[in-house]
Amino acid sequence: MPSPFPGIDPFIEGQRWEHFHGEFIYEIHRTLMPQLVPRYISGVGERVYGEWAAESPEREVGERVRWRQPDVAIVEVTPTATAVATQTVTEVLLESELTRNAVEVELFEPTGVEYRERFVEIRVRETGELVTVIELLSPTNKRKGGFGWHEYLSKRHEVLFSQVHLVELDLLRGGERMPMKERKGTMTGDYRVLVSRWEWRPKAVAIGWSLREPLPTIPVPLEGQDEWVTLNLQEVFTTVYERGGYRYLLDYSRAVEPPLSEDEQKWVQERLQEFLASAPPLGTA
Repeated sequence: MPSPFPGIDPFIEGQRWEHFHGEFIYEIHRTLMPQLVPRYISGVGERVYGEWAAESPEREVGERVRWRQPDVAIVEVTPTATAVATQTVTEVLLESELTRNAVEVELFEPTGVEYRERFVEIRVRETGELVTVIELLSPTNKRKGGFGWHEYLSKRHEVLFSQVHLVELDLLRGGERMPMKERKGTMTGDYRVLVSRWEWRPKAVAIGWSLREPLPTIPVPLEGQDEWVTLNLQEVFTTVYERGGYRYLLDYSRAVEPPLSEDEQKWVQERLQEFLASAPPLGTA
């Protein structure tokens, strides 16, 4: 079942973004691979970071300890994974004759939030050299001042000051835009893509479009200065929406988040009325 909208479905952002993020990244990988081989290959990388609640004499109550795994579904971290190992070690120590005075202590509260953000990598097949990174921003990346914001900017900085190309997809209306200065023309639209060849830096190309427009087809830079492949983002979105069953996952009776302007809300309702009038009811083939 196709989406009611010509481009991005605005209901995804507030309801199913974590689920959508991973599927969109994997579909980009699958779409690009036939164009890349045999010289290049694509793959999906993952960045893992999080926060733990911690209380100690050096920290205030409720202060968060942040960590990251070197190179965004959100997963609640539970103590289950470490409980067995911790219990085994503790029992051994407490029962040992060498540690009769040992007591069990807790260094931090074993609860927190773990973030996983996936991205696409394009590499030279024979050498493994990294050529291009394709990022899809998450809400945590666009929450200015938050850990996800700083974590992403740190990774972005590493790429921008290397000989690796960057394609940055911002398919979220909410949150802060990534830092950039507009040189020629004024960027408009609800969504944007940044294409940054390392040879062009500090300059890059930004592409913007509105909620009412289809997603664009964009160039993806490769190793040679004039070497590119194309990526049809609308086809990627349509495939993810239809294969993922978003017609049935999304609650179209809820308000769009973040809120729309009055004019955009009216347009969304008109699109939904047309869609629901022509679509089969839920539960039918």
